Amino acid sequence: MILDIIIPQYKEDEKIINKLLNSINNQQNIDFSQIKITIVNDFSDCILSKEFLNKFKNLNISYIRNDKNTGPGPARQKGFDNTDGLYVMYCDSDDELFDSNSLWTLVDCITKYEPDYLVSNIAVEMADGSFLIKKGKDTFPWMHGKVYKREFLLNNDIRFHDTIRNVEDAYYTTCVLGLIDKNNIKYLDYTTYKWLDNKSSLTRLKKKHHYLVETFDDFINSPLYTYDFLVKKNSKIKHNYIVSALFGIYIALNSNIFSDSDLEERRNKYLNQLNEMIKKKRNLFIIYGKEKLDAIFNYELYEICKRNNIKKVYKNLDDFYNEYLK
Repeated sequence: MILDIIIPQYKEDEKIINKLLNSINNQQNIDFSQIKITIVNDFSDCILSKEFLNKFKNLNISYIRNDKNTGPGPARQKGFDNTDGLYVMYCDSDDELFDSNSLWTLVDCITKYEPDYLVSNIAVEMADGSFLIKKGKDTFPWMHGKVYKREFLLNNDIRFHDTIRNVEDAYYTTCVLGLIDKNNIKYLDYTTYKWLDNKSSLTRLKKKHHYLVETFDDFINSPLYTYDFLVKKNSKIKHNYIVSALFGIYIALNSNIFSDSDLEERRNKYLNQLNEMIKKKRNLFIIYGKEKLDAIFNYELYEICKRNNIKKVYKNLDDFYNEYLK
């Protein structure tokens, strides 16, 4: 088996997941005997029937069910642990492949170049229904449109974290980038994946506050788990990563998404956590020096605002220095 496609499923019913499975079933120039689809039901009562799954005549579909709800990351990991293909890719059950040549383009690339990590372009649905094409290098931390060599993941013990439910892709992708040889990354300038704006999904659900606020416990804890993993593996990016991650937390906490008065108590709790985290890394900030920190801060400022649609940030690097490093 050359490629496993792993799909976590929770509340996505047959009507929703039909689009994804159809987009795979209708791929051109593919030897489907070399492709396996594994759908992991994450302890949901929304069961896909055998009759429904059997209608996709080209697809070899395995349907397994968790015995408890774990979140999308561990559900993907269960799919990984129950497959053995040379490569693996992850699809969300409410998305689609971009066109009928997407899968052939990916398989052709991994067959020719045998990369540890293949990154393609993705089409992101905008609020008005149009699509923005994001180049592969601009799709971090999403894992959409990417293919991973199983041997690389196993050799480096890269797994989804058991307790991260909302930023699981950032953890996983950072672990990959922290250990991979850049010469073994292949960037494919072809759009293979269509990310659809499902308003009812966990991270896109309309709530009282910004979705990042609603999931901030994972956002502030995930960098610690990621950093611990990078330290354990002696990754070259471990120090840059934690500095950048702490800047990202600082930027988010001092932005418009935390400006509502009813968030003051939560914001103070997170600021106290951030203060303890920075204390432990204070010497690292000092060693880096302001010029290097300025570059890291401005990069993180741009990236976190762009990825999370943050409109206003009220503090800068000088403020950070005055609060934490003097």
